[in-house]
Amino acid sequence: MAPKAWIMTHLRELVWFPASGFSAGAVAEDIYEWQEMLLGPLSSPYEGGIFFISIRFPPDYPFKPPMVSWKTPILHPNIDKPRVFHPLLITATWKVGTTVKELLQALHDMLLHPKVEEENNYLADIACMCVLEPERFKKEARLMTEAHTMN
Repeated sequence: MAPKAWIMTHLRELVWFPASGFSAGAVAEDIYEWQEMLLGPLSSPYEGGIFFISIRFPPDYPFKPPMVSWKTPILHPNIDKPRVFHPLLITATWKVGTTVKELLQALHDMLLHPKVEEENNYLADIACMCVLEPERFKKEARLMTEAHTMN
């Protein structure tokens, strides 16, 4: 199946079976460029926030993962705007059968469960704060969420 056919299949899945917590779709007429709107999960410091993410499908999709760029400022150990760390976004751990809906759900879940291991984060100081000072992390993440996503 050609990349465009895979991408259209994922788009139809999101239209026919929408998910709570996020939505995504093609930007203008370019099926390879998507924008996601992700709602901050309940019971997280991101609750009530709306975050925007850009998704670019490579020409050899689904054999390579999409490129994901975080657009909205956020305090999170796995997100160093615009870079996002998640195993599903790394070619070595990407699985061809992964759907876009599964990827988007994983990004949503990442806000509830940051990856704080040394090799799994972009921002070591934020990861340390998550582990050693969780209340401070929640407070600072909440303040940033309020400042950048609730206007």
